[in-house]
Amino acid sequence: MKKLIEGFTRQLEDALRISGAINLTRPGSDIRNVLIAGMGSSGLTAELVESLTYARIPIPIAICRNYNIPQFVSPHTLFIACSYNGNTEEVMAAVQKATLKRAHIICITSGGRLLEFARANNLLFIQLPFQHGSPRAMIGYMLVSLMTALYHTNLIGATYIKETENAIAFIDGQEEAIRQEAARLGRQLKGRLTVIYSDTLLHAMALRFQQQLNENAKQLAHVGTFPEVNYNEVEGWRFPEPVLALAQVVYLHSDHDHERVQKRLELSREIFEKRSVKVIDMTSQGASLLEQYFYLIHLTDWITYFVALENQVDPDAEDTIDFLKSELSRS
Repeated sequence: MKKLIEGFTRQLEDALRISGAINLTRPGSDIRNVLIAGMGSSGLTAELVESLTYARIPIPIAICRNYNIPQFVSPHTLFIACSYNGNTEEVMAAVQKATLKRAHIICITSGGRLLEFARANNLLFIQLPFQHGSPRAMIGYMLVSLMTALYHTNLIGATYIKETENAIAFIDGQEEAIRQEAARLGRQLKGRLTVIYSDTLLHAMALRFQQQLNENAKQLAHVGTFPEVNYNEVEGWRFPEPVLALAQVVYLHSDHDHERVQKRLELSREIFEKRSVKVIDMTSQGASLLEQYFYLIHLTDWITYFVALENQVDPDAEDTIDFLKSELSRS
């Protein structure tokens, strides 16, 4: 995991190289909606892209995290099947149904059954290099490839390429400072129930942080987004008191936060700090939202690695997930 996190910007560079070398066929009919199928880190990457393109794309983007697809899927749907290893059973079931609906399909994978299915059915695909290790660490490949699929179907412009290049240069220049900050925060999060709060725009990023704490550090975490938290969850900060005493609230900030959300976060800070320790503020850095996402991905990945070291666990191991997959494969 340490080596994979260290290689994040090289992964982004390779993803840009791959995206620059492909030439996907434009859809024959106009695209009226987008459905992205993916589980785990692939589904999370779809959420990141949905947030990043929220103000750019005039058609809805939905995410499929199960075996079935919505009724609206048609020849006017861009259906993107995402599975790094290519063997995710839910994605395979969904892409087969989308084929029957004659959707415009693009598969993103390094191989496996999904690549075989794409080739057998003459579907468009972006093939990623296979690397041994955790698929969740391949988020750079997946995110850039998803943006590339949207670009080749005329849904977004090419600005994501320059923004990714800027993020690479910025992260490389700040690498040592990022790692030192991550180590400091990793010590603070040890033994704490990390409660991550953000503007809705950063919800997917907060979710990524939570999932990495779960998988790398084997530690529970919770995500809430503002303004919704102020309409329900804030009342829950009373009981159970022993749990609240162990909570560590983390605010994820971006200069894209809504001004009213900024005010809500500050008004709520006192509520949380009365029940727990001082709120940790983590502010994204970069000129664009995509650059800020890449910065936060890298920072929080390092944080979860250092929490894993504090917890004395192997961040690569996924014993419980592997057990569940093994048992399911028998039925």
